[in-house]
Amino acid sequence: MPAKNTLIALIASLALAITAMAAPTTVEAASGLTVRSATVSSEFVGQVVLRGIPSSLLQSISFTIVPKSGSTAKAISVTYSKAYLVAQHKLAGRLKEATIAIFGLYADYNNTVRITVKQIYRKAITTTVRLQTAAYTGYFSAATRIDVTPRNAAIPLDYSYMLVKHLYNGLGPVVLDIDGNIRWVGRPGMNSQGAYFWNGSIYLDNSEGFSAGTKLFRMDMTGALTEVADYASEGVWGFHHNYDLGKVGLLIEPNITVDGAVHVESTILEINKSGTILDRWNITQIVRDAMVAGNDDPSNFVRDGDDWLHINASTYWAAKNTLVVSGREDFVIGIGYNDKQIKWILGDLSKAWATYPSLRAYALTMAPGSIAPIGHHAVSITPDGNLMLFDNGYGSFAHTPAGDNHSYSAPRKYSINLATRTATEVWNFKHSESIFSAICSSVYQQGSSYLIDYAHGNDGYLHLVGVGTQDRTAFEYTWAGQCWSGWNTRIISLEGVRY
Repeated sequence: MPAKNTLIALIASLALAITAMAAPTTVEAASGLTVRSATVSSEFVGQVVLRGIPSSLLQSISFTIVPKSGSTAKAISVTYSKAYLVAQHKLAGRLKEATIAIFGLYADYNNTVRITVKQIYRKAITTTVRLQTAAYTGYFSAATRIDVTPRNAAIPLDYSYMLVKHLYNGLGPVVLDIDGNIRWVGRPGMNSQGAYFWNGSIYLDNSEGFSAGTKLFRMDMTGALTEVADYASEGVWGFHHNYDLGKVGLLIEPNITVDGAVHVESTILEINKSGTILDRWNITQIVRDAMVAGNDDPSNFVRDGDDWLHINASTYWAAKNTLVVSGREDFVIGIGYNDKQIKWILGDLSKAWATYPSLRAYALTMAPGSIAPIGHHAVSITPDGNLMLFDNGYGSFAHTPAGDNHSYSAPRKYSINLATRTATEVWNFKHSESIFSAICSSVYQQGSSYLIDYAHGNDGYLHLVGVGTQDRTAFEYTWAGQCWSGWNTRIISLEGVRY
């Protein structure tokens, strides 16, 4: 009955296509490894169930997403250890099955994914599956992107992926690659200002932009969400702006009430991966004490319940054992990590803070030809040991005098010499002085490459710019929208992630 057999084979083939949406194309014939199913749960995430894996022999399972033709971004590659799979209940010993998540898929594309299984005393086994994804139509889709400068493959970059902090449409952060493709979106309802990619997961809070959340979460790239800690008992009533890497943990920025005093955007906590508080810096008290010690009255400058400082980023400067804090209303301030004393202040001397002799005494002198930052964001320490930030160039909202304004915004890098108390501008990227981004925005460096986010362009657009050696523009992508469309963008690595 050849016709019946043909029909049965056709039905079986159709069933496999519906349930698996993929099929192995290369597997060592004698290995016994098969792909039982391969499905997609979103435009960017899939799941593969492998059969024929004795758990007692398993070491790890890895996947690599084969880049599209013409891509310059390195392939996303991830390794799951046996310990991780066991902890996540992804091994079924009796069935000899393992389930792995595949994240970072291209949307609206028939993705090729290579999977490698490593076992004790055996040769590694490789199989290939295909995962067809649906089109993505939200913000950052290809249809909404404008290529001011298409990706120039002749200009290499030392990074491939970007974590964009996006606060619209109820989505958390998103991941783009340097070719302009969106590769991942966060879980709906978790669109907090702060987010940081740490050990293969994203740490973020439940403030959802502006509401008074008290909890810290870990979002896996599969979308799984785990509560890490609740800081309500510490007086926290919301998180804001950045998470940044500290000396031993993560620096987070909460709004907090301590002993009845309300501190708005002026507190930093350092936490470990379990959410335990390792250290804290009350910048309100630190600055107030310094002003009193210098015989100034701080009451008209440091004001409880008021956004007098507006912290938007912080970082640990290991070479100087210093916490560097960006307060857009006033200055960039260096604070001793251990003694919590002011070490130096970098900023615009026409602002209110510089009218107080107690604070002016900490001011660094700008070297000839150097420009002081105004309304800055995204402080970081670069590989060459300098301080980098995004100089927005827009004066203070909370103080009078409000200070100067620039006619354009630019990333700037400074060499800080504490012996001479000087700051020398050693690099900038003026972009032909063509964009003014008054608020939000960022710049970060990887190797000799830079990633610049003009989040509030005066043309009404968000600009993401990749800069290679000799300050050549490797790409410039824009999307209609400002600030909360992508208020800060960090470089992340999705090549060789290990769990």
